Parts: sequence; C-alpha cells; structure tokens
Amino acid sequence: MKYLVQIIFCLILVVLGYGVVPEALSANLIAEGIVLFVGLIIVQIGLDLYNNLGRWKLVAQCTWHSLFDRSIRFSMSYQYRIKIKDKYLLVKNSNWDFYQHVGGKYKRLPITQKVLADFGAIDDPRMPTHGLMKDDLAVFVPARNAIKFLDWFSRERDREVSHWREFYEELIDGKAKVLSQKNFPYVNYAIACTIQTPIKQAEGWDCLEILQYDILDILPTLAQQQELEELYQQGDTDYVKWASKDLIDSLGYDRHQRKEVYRIGKHAKWVVNQQWCID
Repeated sequence: MKYLVQIIFCLILVVLGYGVVPEALSANLIAEGIVLFVGLIIVQIGLDLYNNLGRWKLVAQCTWHSLFDRSIRFSMSYQYRIKIKDKYLLVKNSNWDFYQHVGGKYKRLPITQKVLADFGAIDDPRMPTHGLMKDDLAVFVPARNAIKFLDWFSRERDREVSHWREFYEELIDGKAKVLSQKNFPYVNYAIACTIQTPIKQAEGWDCLEILQYDILDILPTLAQQQELEELYQQGDTDYVKWASKDLIDSLGYDRHQRKEVYRIGKHAKWVVNQQWCID
C-alpha cells in the first residue's frame, strides 16, 4: 500500500507537468515524477533482493516453473534426535517399510486451511486423509506462491508449532507404548537446525517437491534419561531400533555383516548430519 501511494504521487506530478501548472514548472514536475518513479522501482528491486538473500536460485526456479503453471509439493515435518550412548532411537514408519527418527509432519489447523486456500494449495492426493495421517501438512502449492508459502510457514502464525503430538503418538500412546506417561508428561528439547531440500523430482512420483524438516534434540530429565537407557538395554524390536550413525549413513546396510539389516529412510541420514544430500 505504501508503494502504491507513492506511485500515485509520482503520476500526479507527471500529469500536473503536462499542462495543469505553468510551463515554467512543468518540465521540473515531469522530471521529478519520473525520477521518483524510477527510484521506487530500484528500491523495490533492492528490497526483494535483500529479503531473498541466500535463496535467489530458489526464487528464480519458482519463477521459471510458474511460467508453465506448475505446482510444487511441500512436506513440512519435524524430527527428534534421541541418542543413548552411541545410537539413535528409530521407529517404524506407518506407511513405508523403513525406520526413521521419532517425528512426522505438522498438522493443519482449521485456521491453516484458510491460509492454504489463499495460496491456492490443494491436498496431496497420495497421502491418507484418515486416522493419524489426517490433515498432514503435505500440499501442492502453485509455484507462483511457493516463496510466500515458505515465508508464511517460517513466521509460525496460523499453524501448528508444538512438537509434542508426534512424540506422544509414536512413543507414549498412539502407534506404540514404549515410554511411560508418568516420566514423560512433557519433553524439553532444543531446535538444532532446519533442513530444506532444493526443488527436486519426487521419487516414484511425477511431480516437483520441497521437503523441510525441523531437527530437535531432546533434553531429558534424569527420570526420562533413565527410562530411555532402560529402553536401550531392551534392544531392538519390530517397532523400535537403535542405530549407530554409521548404520544410518548407510541407510541400514551393515558393513560388518555385509547385508542390509533393515531399511532406514534417507531423511534419517539428513537428520543425523544436519544437511540434505542426494545419496
């Protein structure tokens, strides 16, 4: 709105210069109007470049894909790093035959639905719309609105921001009951980093996608630490696995046994190393 008012003011100066004011002032008014207009354009371009510092490539790619009216699939998630001794706690994925860190996708709140509708977002048709997977924040957004979507998500307004739900569902009462509600009425954690993939071809699907993960390091109380160590001592089960960094980096291939002991999702490797990689 501020720039619109300034542009209108520039146009008024130009119009006044073309016959409304005396001839002696007209050239000056026209020149001032044009200079101000050009200045506003330069300032706006400069602000856009500054606000998108570090992601010019992404902005350019989104602009390019928008010319062909393409959409980008976004999947917004969080993952806990829970480490006892030299191994990380992994749990079995609900939909796919692999293991991953505790966590999952953010949920869409009722107020989130209106925001997504304003972006022209539509549901991911391949994801379940019932049970624990209902309302996951996995959506297709028109490329022209992709940057706006990412900026909205980063502001943490009108969306889920708590990370307790997935921890509770996966370890306390939901998909499994491996930790007690007595010792885990809550969890403290620190946000380690956020991992965002570049725009890439989705594996197995004919679409473009961006995956984003907030990485959380659990900060257990003494009672929680003790219970986690007891869980570690119980060893692996069909649902719970304790994996070393080396095993996660190899996505479940044990170099000593020279075989895959179980599959580990690619994003588990990204979580441990705090960065996205192709392999």
